Amino acid sequence: MAVETGQAIITAIYNRLTADTALKAAMGGSVRLYRVMAPADPDMPYLVHRMESAAYDHSQSTYWLDLWHYGADSATVDTIIERIRVLLENWRITTGDSEIGAGRMLFNPKGSGFVPSDNNLVWHYSTMWTIHYMSKRLIGLVS
Repeated sequence: MAVETGQAIITAIYNRLTADTALKAAMGGSVRLYRVMAPADPDMPYLVHRMESAAYDHSQSTYWLDLWHYGADSATVDTIIERIRVLLENWRITTGDSEIGAGRMLFNPKGSGFVPSDNNLVWHYSTMWTIHYMSKRLIGLVS
């Protein structure tokens, strides 16, 4: 059964990131990826993502993916962000029930980078992406 296009895209991204063995290794054995907000006191490093509402039929949406890490330096952050860019940059998105006919992610360097935190051991890196897609989902055709 098809789902809303935005949910389908978020699910496809989640599946791609959490299945990657190199990303798992960089993150200490598992990819902790939460939607919108992490639970209280999550294990670090972890990721949080969200996406602007999807539209019908041809559209683009902004997608944000943030990394949080606790450590003495940014080496782990740099490794994780590089792997995420390899996995997502210019990726042709496919979804489980063909909610989109074509989709592509583009990294936005002007909306990405390190974000200051109030603890010099907490590293926060925010990435911003533009997702271009063509929805195949038909809605509201019942008379």
